[in-house]
Amino acid sequence: MKAQPRVFATLGPGDVVATRRAAGVKLGAEGLTSIPYSEQFVAYCRERKIQALGISANVRRDILADQIVTLENCPKLLEGTSGVAFHVSQLIYAAYLCWRAVLFRADYAIIDSGTTHYFLLLTFRLFGIRVIANLHNVLWPRGFPPKRLTARVIAFLDRLFFTYGASAAIGVSPECERQVAAVSRGRIPFFQYRCQFREDGFIEASPYNGGVFRLCFSGRAKRYKGLLDLVEIAISLRQLNVTPFIIEVCGDGPALDELQALIAKRGVADSFVLHGALSRNELLNVYARSHAMIVPTRSNFCEGVPAVCAEAALARLPVIASDATNSLDVIGEASIQVPTDEVDGFVKAIVQMFNSPRYYFSLRNHCAAVAHQFLDRNLSMPAAIDRALNAIAGQEVLTDYSALFNEGPPARFRPSVGLIRSDQPSVGSGCSPLGHT
Repeated sequence: MKAQPRVFATLGPGDVVATRRAAGVKLGAEGLTSIPYSEQFVAYCRERKIQALGISANVRRDILADQIVTLENCPKLLEGTSGVAFHVSQLIYAAYLCWRAVLFRADYAIIDSGTTHYFLLLTFRLFGIRVIANLHNVLWPRGFPPKRLTARVIAFLDRLFFTYGASAAIGVSPECERQVAAVSRGRIPFFQYRCQFREDGFIEASPYNGGVFRLCFSGRAKRYKGLLDLVEIAISLRQLNVTPFIIEVCGDGPALDELQALIAKRGVADSFVLHGALSRNELLNVYARSHAMIVPTRSNFCEGVPAVCAEAALARLPVIASDATNSLDVIGEASIQVPTDEVDGFVKAIVQMFNSPRYYFSLRNHCAAVAHQFLDRNLSMPAAIDRALNAIAGQEVLTDYSALFNEGPPARFRPSVGLIRSDQPSVGSGCSPLGHT
C-alpha cells in the first residue's frame, strides 16, 4: 500500500473549530440542518488515516488538533475591503495559505471556491503541492459571464490555473463541472458531490389543497439571494388577486432590515412573516407548513446549487428557482426554473401552481425521487475527494462511505482501477455525479 498523503485544505468561512468541539464523537453538531463539509472532511481523514490541516477564514481565531487532523480558524487580512485592497487581501491570503501548506509538508491542497483568486494557487505547484479545486460555487453566474475588465482579466488568469495548475476538481453541480471543463479544455478530472443530510427531523409538508398558499424563502438574507425581489413578487401576486398567500422568510443577514423597511413602505406587511434565524426544529416546522420553496438568486452571485433546494426535496416542497441556482440539473422535475432576475417569471410560476393542481402535485411527487442523492453517502464530498485522489495518484478508494457518517458497516477498500466513473446518472442533466464526463 502506498504511503498516505498529507492533505492541506481550506474550509470556507465557518467556525469549524466550534463545530467540531460541539460535535464531540459525533459527525456534526446538534441543531445543524445539513452535515457540515468540515465535519465530512475530518471524518474522511480519520478513516483514511490521512494527516490533515484544515483552515477556515472565520474571524474567531482558534485551533483544535488531534493525532490525525488539525483545524484552525484563521481570518483573512483586510477582510471586507473592496477595490484594490480586496485583491491585495486575496494575494496576501493565498501566500499565507501556501506558506502554511509548505510548512505542513502537504502533498495535496483542497481549496474551496471563494478562498482566494484561483490563479494565485499556481504558487502551490511551485512547491510541488498538487491542487484540487473544490467548487461550492460556479466560476461565473450561469448565463452571465464576466463583462467588466477586472473580472475578465481575473477569469483569463483563472483559466491558466485550471488548464496548467489544477490536478483535479470537485464540485456541487453539473454546471460547476461544465464550467471547469470549458476553462480547462477538459484537461482535468472532475467529480461531483451533493450536500448531505440526516433524514431525521424532516416532516413531509402538507400538500396545497386550497386556502392560503405558503411560500418559503430560506437562506442568508442578502440582496444577491434575491431577497428584495420577494416584495415585487408579492405586489404582483396581490394585484392579480389569484389566491391568498404568505411568504415566510427564514434566515438572518445584512439585508433583513432593508427587507422589513421595504415591506412596510410598499404596504405588503400582511403578506410576509419574517422569522430571522431559526433553530433546526423551528426551520423544519416552517417547511412542514409551507407549500413551495422560492429561491430567486440573482445574476450577481456565483451559486453552485443552494442547499435549500436539497432541504426542499427532503421536505417534499416543490422549488421555484432562478436559472442562476443551477437547481434544475440537480433536482430536475421537482423544480420550476425561472429566468434569472425576472420577477414576472416567478409570478407566472406561482400562479401556474395555483391554477393547475395536477402540475403542482406532479412537481411535489418528484421530490421523493430526487431527495435520495442528499442521503447517499457515496455522493458525498469525501467520496469525491477519494475519487480525485484516485485519479491523480492511483490511491485505492473506499467501497462505501456510510461508515464515515456513523452509518453502516466499517469502510473497506477496493484496489485502484484508475479513474472511477459513476454507474448511475445524475438527476436532470445526464452528467455523472461521481465521475469525470
